[in-house]
Amino acid sequence: MSTNSFLVFAGIAPHPPIMVPEVGGDAIHEVLSSINGMTEFSRRVIASGAETVVLISPHAPLLEDSFVVYDGPAAAGSFARFRSPQTKIHLEVDDELLNHIVSTGSDENYQMTRITNIELDHGTSVPLYFLLQNGWHGQVVALGYSFFVE
Repeated sequence: MSTNSFLVFAGIAPHPPIMVPEVGGDAIHEVLSSINGMTEFSRRVIASGAETVVLISPHAPLLEDSFVVYDGPAAAGSFARFRSPQTKIHLEVDDELLNHIVSTGSDENYQMTRITNIELDHGTSVPLYFLLQNGWHGQVVALGYSFFVE
């Protein structure tokens, strides 16, 4: 991340594991429009020149008073929970951007909890799977929600 970085693309990604062909098998025909949507989503991310993807997943570990941040140096996930342990993803975490997000959150009195040695959830893994399959190469920052209320 450079100091001149800026947001180049934003989107909402479908993430049912059945979309991953190694998981869905013959049933992927039921979600072809979502698969085609992720192909277009990936094309747009690549065309934007995005070097880092920031994902906020509703399926990340959830804490009452803290936002979860998957800590680096790498982020990895598999689809073992969905009967496809051989299907894996692995990306480098953008530590500079991650540290900036955590620092800024802390400055604003938001608790940020770094988690390590935990596989990415499917809300993060499915979009990353499609980005990687469609030729995107970059880093990731993965976050989760919180029950925190001001």
